[in-house]
Amino acid sequence: MPGFYKSYSNAMDRHVPTSHLGAPTNPMVARQLDEFGKLLNQGIKNIEIGTIDPTKFEQIPQQHFDEVRRLAKLTDSHPSVHAPLLDLAGFPTQEGERGWKEEQRESTENQVFSILERSFKLSNGENVPVVFHAGRTKTQEYGKPWDPNKPQEKGYKREIMNEKGERVILPSQYKSLIAVNQDTGEMTQLNYEEKYRVGEKEIGKAPEVWDPFKKLKSINSTQWDEEKLKLLQHQKDIGELKEKFELKQKQNEAILKTGLGNMDLYKTMLESNQRDLILLERHLKEINRKMSSDYENTYDKFVRFADKKADSRTMEEVKKMNEIHRQIEKEIIKRREDQQKLSENVQKTKSMEEQQKMIEQIQRKDKEILDLTLEQSKVAVTAVAGLPVPEIWKPAKDLALEKTTDTVANAIAKLYKKVKQENPGKESTIPFIAMENFFVDTPMSRGKDLKEAVLGAREKLAEKLAKECNLPKEKAGKEAEKLIGATWDVGHINNLRKSGYEGEELKKEVLKDTKEVADVVKHVHITDNFGFFDSHLPPGMGNVPIREIMENLEKTWAEMEKAGKLHQRPRGIVEAGGFVAEIGQNPTLGILEYFGSPLYKISESPYFSSVAGRSVGNTYSPYFESFIDFPQQHFNLYGSSFTTLPKSVGGQVGGETSRFSGTPNQ
Repeated sequence: MPGFYKSYSNAMDRHVPTSHLGAPTNPMVARQLDEFGKLLNQGIKNIEIGTIDPTKFEQIPQQHFDEVRRLAKLTDSHPSVHAPLLDLAGFPTQEGERGWKEEQRESTENQVFSILERSFKLSNGENVPVVFHAGRTKTQEYGKPWDPNKPQEKGYKREIMNEKGERVILPSQYKSLIAVNQDTGEMTQLNYEEKYRVGEKEIGKAPEVWDPFKKLKSINSTQWDEEKLKLLQHQKDIGELKEKFELKQKQNEAILKTGLGNMDLYKTMLESNQRDLILLERHLKEINRKMSSDYENTYDKFVRFADKKADSRTMEEVKKMNEIHRQIEKEIIKRREDQQKLSENVQKTKSMEEQQKMIEQIQRKDKEILDLTLEQSKVAVTAVAGLPVPEIWKPAKDLALEKTTDTVANAIAKLYKKVKQENPGKESTIPFIAMENFFVDTPMSRGKDLKEAVLGAREKLAEKLAKECNLPKEKAGKEAEKLIGATWDVGHINNLRKSGYEGEELKKEVLKDTKEVADVVKHVHITDNFGFFDSHLPPGMGNVPIREIMENLEKTWAEMEKAGKLHQRPRGIVEAGGFVAEIGQNPTLGILEYFGSPLYKISESPYFSSVAGRSVGNTYSPYFESFIDFPQQHFNLYGSSFTTLPKSVGGQVGGETSRFSGTPNQ
């Protein structure tokens, strides 16, 4: 049982055991074994190791993972891993890189597998949580939705057409979206706008709403029109070439029939026309090849990106057109082969009469090829014209979700298969991935989207485990549920304040997202801020509703445990590195005070939150006395924990010498 807030009458009097809290190591260095030891010395049981920089993570020797596992077993502590900053979907991570690439996603998948493989070394019979940020690149910008009940307030809207063809305005939460071309990987930003049509402002008409989704629909339509226009242009070019070709042929036929071919003027014209016919034929072949290629590419884009938008009747018609297109292509190839044979025979035949007949046959083949080529172009245009607009451009947040689930499922399946083969029976203890919501402008940063990613990855993993590891379908589903979950970072979601939410409105939005994701949360990052930056303050020093968030999660976990669906006790890792770095104080006592942790494991009291009758709810407590400057000697001599002493018992030392050398207390 997680037991964050358990069997107490109200939130202010509830207490969190120290065994349910944890802390991260310094994520800026590769010396994770040393960092692990420092936290053990402070009595911390849940320790999250890892680095932000992928290159530093690669500098951690594998032997250090083994040593961390041994130390954890000796001290009855529980390690977890925070993986470095990667983009699991394949979006650019380096400055100067542009666009999404499937190759980059595949490379990242290999990295994820490697991290999981090393994290497996940390297991002492449990599934070690490995945290990956679900998304890293910017994919959207949120804003407060328009509220029809508050017409005086501004907000973001979405315009749709209802079944009657009427324009309907709905609330929207998006100020902008990043769209990605699924074919090329190109990315573009679509911003919210309200635009007047010509003359509408003068007559007092409301501006037209161009929300990001409407713009997305527009660029997809434009892209598809361009695809179709290429085919139309090929059809037009073929028609024009056919006219020129036939004109030259008729001129030559007239010259030969009238017997004028021996006259110098007409002889020259005949030779010039013949050269032109050869050039026109070559040009026609090139256009025909380009048209066939463009048609295949266009149809391929539709098949890949249509998202099942075409009805079955339309698709049947397209299949028929495709078959006709292929049959015409075969006929064109056959006639060109016949032409080639006739041309070879013309050179072998000495009879002028026979040569003339063969030349006439070649010319007829030319005409047939021209007619077939033009007909083929019409078929291509007709086939594509009937297709609905495919989603060539897609919201980057949606593509990120889809590709992230591929990466997560594939990497875990690969490790599961390897462990099952090399260490039978140990596959039940491989690490699980806990995808973390990152900054609110990144993919899967909201509760609903993060849950969708977890469920999608579980579904894909279950399919792979059943197929590649021969697991029964039911067991594959249970394993997938155990091996993929979410890390809910309470500080990251609080950055919704940047979107315009304030006070109770902000808290309501944060708690709504928490409830939406709660049943897939397996890990928690606890940190405080004021809603604009990821400040990494200890709990209680910002405006994140941490107690309410934890209560919501605890309630869900209790229900899951009752239903037998809580595979492992979730851990709360308190990320207060920003406070340590900037203020220079150890936050541990403040954290224990905030959560009202008991001083002794075997007793319910006293608690860090209540000393001499004072509780967390008051503004005065022993912890807050420590906001004073301390000389560096105290840090050097006693370590950072000495900073919690009040002045009256040695909190200040004058001069540069130790008190043990005779310097009196100041």
